[in-house]
Amino acid sequence: MIREAIDKILSLASAVVQQVDGRNYVDGPDGFNPIFKPTPTSLVVHTLSALVDYLTKEIDYLKEAQNDHFIHVVSPTKVLISAAFNGSGFFERPEFVTAVFEPPQISTGQYASLELFIIGLQAFFVQTETSAALLRVVGNLKGEQVQQFADDGMTQAVTAKAGLSTVTTVPVPNPVMLKPFRTFPEVDQPESRFIFRMKQQQGDSPSCGLWEADNKLWKVEAIKNIADWLQDKLPNVPIIA
Repeated sequence: MIREAIDKILSLASAVVQQVDGRNYVDGPDGFNPIFKPTPTSLVVHTLSALVDYLTKEIDYLKEAQNDHFIHVVSPTKVLISAAFNGSGFFERPEFVTAVFEPPQISTGQYASLELFIIGLQAFFVQTETSAALLRVVGNLKGEQVQQFADDGMTQAVTAKAGLSTVTTVPVPNPVMLKPFRTFPEVDQPESRFIFRMKQQQGDSPSCGLWEADNKLWKVEAIKNIADWLQDKLPNVPIIA
């Protein structure tokens, strides 16, 4: 048992560094592994303003130490401060700061009760004339007021009681252009096309929902908005978007 332990210790100490095509590898007990050049641990922030502060305040003296840094807008929710390959031979690219936006969980693509829909529309969307029009429709409906729906597949109308004996037809906006909170708060939220639908089964309260209908084009606009905002704040820093 003691001899086996000694052999194990000796095997762990026998790692040998070898160079292949100008790249260093270590040949140890766990295999042949590359030796990477030390790189910084990415600092994680959650706003674009923090990313700008990191550069303008020279937190790590990046301007002096690394003059080839740039900003990479990866997605509407992720932006990096990166740099050229570090010269280790393995084409590693250091990442100095990562800005990450955590969007709210917006329920689309499914029906919800009137109450949950009204709360979500006010909490998770920029308030616009369109969202106000939707709130006027769904906010004044109650289960016992809705008489019937007129639906031709493209537009809907709700026949509802407007008083004790009068009946009125309420048009339902569709499609609608809305601005959910989906990217960093410093930039303008992209406007997207949504299909708005309402339904009611006999004996149940009305329900409604939103379905995205812009083929995710809002992501392209969001990335552009982020790049434009950063370029205005950091005119001398290259930006890839």
